[in-house]
Amino acid sequence: MTADSSSSTYRPQPSAALVGIEVLVVDGDPRVHAGIEQLLSEIHLHVTAVASQAAAKELVDRQFFSVALVDIDTPDPRTGIETIRMIKQESPTTMVVALTPRRSFEDAVDAVRAGAIDLVLKAPESVQYLRDRVLDAAGRSVGKREIDSVLGDVRGVHEEFLQRFMESERRAIDLADRAAGKDPKKLVQLDELRVIVVDQVDDFVSAMTEASPPGFTFVHANSAGEGLDRISGGAFHYAMIAEDITDLPANTLARTIRNQHPDTVVLTFLGPSDNGHVQLIEQAGTRMLVEPFTDAKQLVLRLDDLSEAWRVKARERRYTQAFREKHYDFLRRYVELKTKIERAMNDGPG
Repeated sequence: MTADSSSSTYRPQPSAALVGIEVLVVDGDPRVHAGIEQLLSEIHLHVTAVASQAAAKELVDRQFFSVALVDIDTPDPRTGIETIRMIKQESPTTMVVALTPRRSFEDAVDAVRAGAIDLVLKAPESVQYLRDRVLDAAGRSVGKREIDSVLGDVRGVHEEFLQRFMESERRAIDLADRAAGKDPKKLVQLDELRVIVVDQVDDFVSAMTEASPPGFTFVHANSAGEGLDRISGGAFHYAMIAEDITDLPANTLARTIRNQHPDTVVLTFLGPSDNGHVQLIEQAGTRMLVEPFTDAKQLVLRLDDLSEAWRVKARERRYTQAFREKHYDFLRRYVELKTKIERAMNDGPG
């Protein structure tokens, strides 16, 4: 494909926002590289041309291209379809135009499914059309990035507003409690903090029971199966799981308890020993609490902290429940708007 620079036909010029934007060309023919570079340099677009998918991926990983022109037969017939898919996965706001030496409905369908916005025939009569499509694609890319930026700001403000709103409601609930003569910190009382310990030996649970302060009750389960049975039959504030239990992986048991009993705080432990440790199982992963864990008394010293952490968590649940009951319609509209913002950012043009 070569540019016809002698034509006197009027050609619209790009807006200032499009001057100097980056265009990637993936084609195995150096003549195509030269022709497209001449065509697009006339309208002040910067062209980078490569002859393989690997080279294209290296460039896309390193810099942003507003438009990519991909020959569907580079390096082999129809392998360019996968190149289009790769570019869209690596750079969703890049607009891809497919190039083809033949008229094929199948090629057009597959190229669009892979992420291309158009399929242009590689022929002299298509030069003007290709130029216009590149300008259009560049405008769509710039527009999508601007929209995404605005939507990202809206999403951030949206989240911040909800957090501030919920914090204001927490303060209002606390003020109402104090006005009624109640201490918000003492509304969640724990006469007994129940802890289940899943461990195949009884040395650790015996040491914890002996050393723990009043108000803690420890229940021993010798296996994961027994632990699940016991926790299903009664409420426990904490579950402590030995990492070396053999009938079920400790992490699997921990996740099962978290999913089935979200109010239970789950810990896994190894030891006490020279290489021992205690980890807290959280929604996003694990957090180290004690390392090295060489003596049961180390965990006993954390029990007051753990019980206060449970009270804080219980107060948060109380706040959240009150907020949901009071502002149900607002939360429903909030979730709907958030979903629309996410969909607009993920499913925009191109």
